[in-house]
Amino acid sequence: MPKTTISWSQLYREFKAESSIFAFRFLANRQLTRFERIWWAIWIWMALLSCWFSALATYHKWCENPVVIVYAPQLSPVSTIPFPAITICPLTKTRVEAFNLTEVFEMVKNRSVLDEYRERQLRVMAHVCPFSRYWKNFSVDPNEAIVETLHNMSLPFTKVMDLCMWRNKQTPCNQLFTENLVDDGICYTFNKFLPNETYRLNEMSVDFTNFTTLAIPSRWTQEGGYDKQAGLNAFPYRALSSGIKAGLLFMPEMRKIDQEFLCRGPYTGYKFAVHTPGEIPLTGDLFFRLNTLNSVTLMVTPRVIKTGKHLRSLPPNRRRCFFNDERYLRFFKTYTLYNCIMECISNYTFNSCRCVKFSMPRTTGMKVCDASQIDCYNKVYQDMYNLMLSNLMAGKPETDCNCLPPCNSIQYDVEMSQIPFNFHEMAMALGLPAKYDSVDPAVMIVGFKERHYLPMWRRELMGFTDAVAKIGGFFALLVGASMLSLGELVYYSCIRPLRRERGFEREK
Repeated sequence: MPKTTISWSQLYREFKAESSIFAFRFLANRQLTRFERIWWAIWIWMALLSCWFSALATYHKWCENPVVIVYAPQLSPVSTIPFPAITICPLTKTRVEAFNLTEVFEMVKNRSVLDEYRERQLRVMAHVCPFSRYWKNFSVDPNEAIVETLHNMSLPFTKVMDLCMWRNKQTPCNQLFTENLVDDGICYTFNKFLPNETYRLNEMSVDFTNFTTLAIPSRWTQEGGYDKQAGLNAFPYRALSSGIKAGLLFMPEMRKIDQEFLCRGPYTGYKFAVHTPGEIPLTGDLFFRLNTLNSVTLMVTPRVIKTGKHLRSLPPNRRRCFFNDERYLRFFKTYTLYNCIMECISNYTFNSCRCVKFSMPRTTGMKVCDASQIDCYNKVYQDMYNLMLSNLMAGKPETDCNCLPPCNSIQYDVEMSQIPFNFHEMAMALGLPAKYDSVDPAVMIVGFKERHYLPMWRRELMGFTDAVAKIGGFFALLVGASMLSLGELVYYSCIRPLRRERGFEREK
């Protein structure tokens, strides 16, 4: 029996007779002139090309920016995030009884010979005092013992912190603040993680982990938030509301006899930084100032970015962020942008100078730069900035650090107001003992500005459904096509011929 076939012309005639598309019905029901045929062909091709270029532009936009950051639909209370960590560093680095910097400066100026102990102290001060390294040329000394000497010379914690209040309740300062090693030497941090929660103890030098602390284990993580069983007094501390009474107040003080201007220049008081509890502050670059006999009030607004787990399927270079378990840091347990930058600078410095600055994260076996190598590790910062700028202009990655922002992060925007703190006039009016005349205190007050914050979400620019809807919208707008039209094309191209063949076979 010969096989019956259906010609394409016959299919086209049936399609014209039964099609639901208006344009095809219009073309099928009237006889067109040659000019009209050309016009209709141009119109159809222009519509198809417009659809194609619109879909291509959408695809390129998705390739370049597959992730966007949008605001969450509702506010969250400030009790769901930790209170900011505050690191405060006295500008005066030593007690006058331990090391009289003014006296040593006069001896160096008069070309007097320093004894071995004062020479070692002066070498250590050169690392934390920008001007003292210009006083003389230091020779190489591999046994400088910088951190140990800083400990011996630093101001006693009990003399620096006089009054502390948390949530409007007076609390011993040693329960709130812990000692910390940063760019400015020995500083004090409120709301800081335990060393074993911040550093990898098997990699980190003991110079960063041998500080005594009364802090308790953390019940909060950067990606998971607070434990469900964590109470209101869980660590890291969190405020239950906005304002000063729900925040922190402390009063550091400085003895007048200890204040000098040879170390930090024409400044008095303290430097401080605001950061997250698991982050090491960059007090050398990002800091505020608190002068003695001044009162500073900080109103903090958190900036919280959250990322859904569904974005883990995208590679980090496309979503432009790292989850905590995606980017391994050698020295830190928690991935943050500044922790990554500090580790990268430490590695870059070691490769350039064969040593690192005393405050840079390091292993026990990595050599600490002595006073003769200060210019070397200071030059590293300038070299890295120049490298970032040149790579940015050339369209390359800024550095080899691969330090992207964390996918889940908290940052604190600070509004600061400062007024004079007339302590001595108040002490005289109250008839306080004469011992208060010998100190110059300051006051810092920190609180949240609002009771709620609006978090931001990092999400996909377009999901599969969004892409189908957007591209389908182009075709519907410019061509008038729909899923029904596509189904008709498939039906008349694939299914209809088979049905006709079976019909002819039954007739035979």
